[in-house]
Amino acid sequence: MKQQLIVAILSAGLLTSCDDDVIPEKVPLEVRQNLLATFPLAFDIAWEKSGQDYEADFTVHAAEHSALFQQSGKLAQYKRAIPASELPEAVAHSIARNYPNYQLEEAEAFVKDHITSYQVILKSKSTEVEVVYSADGQQLRQPYWD
Repeated sequence: MKQQLIVAILSAGLLTSCDDDVIPEKVPLEVRQNLLATFPLAFDIAWEKSGQDYEADFTVHAAEHSALFQQSGKLAQYKRAIPASELPEAVAHSIARNYPNYQLEEAEAFVKDHITSYQVILKSKSTEVEVVYSADGQQLRQPYWD
């Protein structure tokens, strides 16, 4: 009986955690059209509501992408997973200098207002940090976009 109660509670938690997911038909047409106009090779698209905006997670050429669209359909920002080799040299040097005991776990190119920055997840034996860099290797204060 106790196990059934635990399973029921965990299941309810999973159901409520997915409340922001949106079926494509509920996403405004302008948003869906702009996604496909901006990323014509996008596939495996999943939508969720983010405040008043819509976030799409999708794949292009085997790279994971996320894009945030306003209700009007305007693209607000997007990011794509990149290999470490695509990080600008200045970013790689800054990581090596400031986080010498960390390994690069994940890297993403982040674009907002036509400016590209780079989000990285760095791991040490006991710590994980999320850091954002400008293309010239400066660590930025802007929040890491999950």
